[in-house]
Amino acid sequence: MGVAAGIAASVMLWLIEQGTELFYVHLPASLGIDNLPWWWAACLLLIGAGLVALAKKLPGETGPGPLSGFHFDLPLAMVPSVLAAALATLIFGIVLGPEAPLIVLGSAVGAILARKAEPQTRKAMMLLGGVAAIGAVFGNPFVTAFMVLEFAAIGMVPALLITPVLVALASSYVVQIGMWGIPGFGVHSLSVPGLPSYSEIMVGDLITALVVSVLAGSLAILVRKGGIAFERYSLRRVTRAVFLGASVTAVVVAISTTLFDVSPQLILFSGSAGMSNLIQQTSVVSILVILVGKGIAYAMALGGGFRGGPIFPATFLGVAIAVLTVAIIPGDSVSALAAAAIAASAAAMIKLPATSALLGMVLIVGAGPAVAPFAILGAVIGYGLRTFADNKYEGAQEGVVSSEGVSA
Repeated sequence: MGVAAGIAASVMLWLIEQGTELFYVHLPASLGIDNLPWWWAACLLLIGAGLVALAKKLPGETGPGPLSGFHFDLPLAMVPSVLAAALATLIFGIVLGPEAPLIVLGSAVGAILARKAEPQTRKAMMLLGGVAAIGAVFGNPFVTAFMVLEFAAIGMVPALLITPVLVALASSYVVQIGMWGIPGFGVHSLSVPGLPSYSEIMVGDLITALVVSVLAGSLAILVRKGGIAFERYSLRRVTRAVFLGASVTAVVVAISTTLFDVSPQLILFSGSAGMSNLIQQTSVVSILVILVGKGIAYAMALGGGFRGGPIFPATFLGVAIAVLTVAIIPGDSVSALAAAAIAASAAAMIKLPATSALLGMVLIVGAGPAVAPFAILGAVIGYGLRTFADNKYEGAQEGVVSSEGVSA
């Protein structure tokens, strides 16, 4: 199951990568277009919106959105529409990540391979397939393992499945790295390049990290609230909302590019590929434009009917908060603050503190192990802010994982 789901996930990631390079790199280059103009990105966003709108006409109507959590139990009839919408979303630059569609793809592989098994076994295999698939994008199997352990801790996954989950993750990872001289599909590194080393913890950095974590977590909650508000509209005006979300994102790109000379790639996509460019920014105005623009585009993607995952754009916002802080207060360490801000933003968005702490550590691991306390601090603060927001505004009614039947 791990091998099959890992192969399927790698193929999907390859399609996304090739499609993105085709439309954003090779095609404009063949037409003699240098320095990607805003109008090219705007056209691609609208094309992607049109394809998502068409996918919503398919059976299943592209399934639940990114604000509803991670789903390991979608019916097979719904999967083609979900994956079609996800490919259109991710290839054409909408601000979401690939993790949620990969779960759907992996769980579909599990459902197909276990189609003759009894229902309980079939649901367990769907979980294993989804976990193995998402492991392909996190760079190593331990981030996903932590996620499953948190699911088990809150009762969403039976503890009996933890050992099979580890086997599935290891098998999927073998597909990425290869064996016996046979090359794998390649490992997707999550580490942010270009960060300075951080080997000694400073009290001042911890104090600043506390403030940065509050800012990053609050921003993630604000973006999420904006996505929820837009989703209320999109549920009533499905096609109109998809094009409205793409149009707002296009306007943000146009303003950022023409008035502030910010590259469209720093506003579009999940942000994982743009972090090295973000780290190099030194202008407070440019960083603020990136932060605001990315946040608006992210909210439009979360609530506008597009399909993708919420994790990677949240980590990008965290890094942007850290870079902005260092641009204002040059003496602080961007590496330590980025670890805290990534964890806080992710925890506030997905409400999984241990996974978010590990994610902050993995992304900044190149700076040294001293960033670990900052990642933990950020995750705790982000989780606390999200819990407070849920209790005050939502009554903690929104979960992080769909598990109907899985934990029976």
